[in-house]
Amino acid sequence: MTISSEQRATLLHRFERMSELPMLLLSFGFLIIFLLVESNVFEATITLVLDGLLWLIWGIFLAELVAKLYLAPDRLHYLRSHWFEVITIVLPFLRPLRLLWLPIILARLWKQSQRALRRKMPAFIGVSSLVMVLITATLMFIAERGSGGPITSFADAIWWALATITTVGYGDTYPVTALGRGIATFLMIAGIALFGLLTANVAAFFVEEDTVDRSQADLAMINERLARIEQLLAEIVQREAREQ
Repeated sequence: MTISSEQRATLLHRFERMSELPMLLLSFGFLIIFLLVESNVFEATITLVLDGLLWLIWGIFLAELVAKLYLAPDRLHYLRSHWFEVITIVLPFLRPLRLLWLPIILARLWKQSQRALRRKMPAFIGVSSLVMVLITATLMFIAERGSGGPITSFADAIWWALATITTVGYGDTYPVTALGRGIATFLMIAGIALFGLLTANVAAFFVEEDTVDRSQADLAMINERLARIEQLLAEIVQREAREQ
């Protein structure tokens, strides 16, 4: 049975809609596991298991790409427009470039979260904040390890990232290396931007709610006036009928 281009496009759209949330969760899990592996905080046995999980998720990414290519009406165009997915599949074979997996997964995660959470801004901000904390904490731990500063463990790095992104800044943990301070500057700016988005979203919610309340009140007043006009017209008709 031959499938037409229109049917392929419809099936591809359905498959992408169905796989949005599962693939978003898998990408997020992949990012966490990748950061844990690269931070070298576990023993060799646990690291080997985590590395195996990375390959398992990579296999699911590969299966997803193959399925989409099969359904795509124009496969070459699909590969060109989804180049980051192709690079995600190719990078594991380039072991020296393994760290390039991080920006590629981030790009994939960003696009997937935009599609899956496009109508849920608070959830999008929450996921973005959590990802930002995990990434900067891992990079900070790698940058500060052995520097003699107060950030001596991955837990310290997580605590620092949470205090920084929320703009609290207790000051008990802080970077001492140039790279660490650069990461801290980025996280401070990102934290301000994320909380600015959250504040704007909350304000928009209350403004929208107030607008709806006013619209309902105006509609009720209009209906009341229309009812009064109908009553007056009925009285006029009755009066003219009596006079005749």
